[in-house]
Amino acid sequence: MVSTLVIFAVATLALVFVYGLLRSGYPEIRNGRDWDEKKHEIDVQIFRILLDRNEELQLQSFLSQDQFAAFQRRRIHLGLRMLRLVDENAGMLMELGRLVKMKGDPALALKVDELIATALQLRLNLFLARLCLYVKWLFPSATVSLPAFEMRYQQLLDSMQGASSVAA
Repeated sequence: MVSTLVIFAVATLALVFVYGLLRSGYPEIRNGRDWDEKKHEIDVQIFRILLDRNEELQLQSFLSQDQFAAFQRRRIHLGLRMLRLVDENAGMLMELGRLVKMKGDPALALKVDELIATALQLRLNLFLARLCLYVKWLFPSATVSLPAFEMRYQQLLDSMQGASSVAA
């Protein structure tokens, strides 16, 4: 009975995970101009500072335990909001790639496939980063390592620029 419940729980989590990766719900993108207007400008340096372990240790040494926990949770909340914006950018780029692929241009097909694959990998890393931040929110003093999503995000933006230069 217990094993059946565990299998059911894991299957449900897997479905929620896949739905989260593939869902839309982002601003509607019809062309490159829409992307330029609706994309979120993300400063990865600010994200790094928000979750920097050295900054965290310094805050912990200056603040009481309760003050530190409250302040750390606010920082984590801001980090989660930034991850949501990056996720929206990735979703919009996947949609833009899908639209470009529907045009049937063989010169763009490979670039668009790379763009979509990179966006999907980024969204997977963002999901894992969110899980880590939720654990950190529950236990503010815990040391939690985040998956490296910054390189994937930069790769995604570079793929977008490569695809747009071929399209031009």
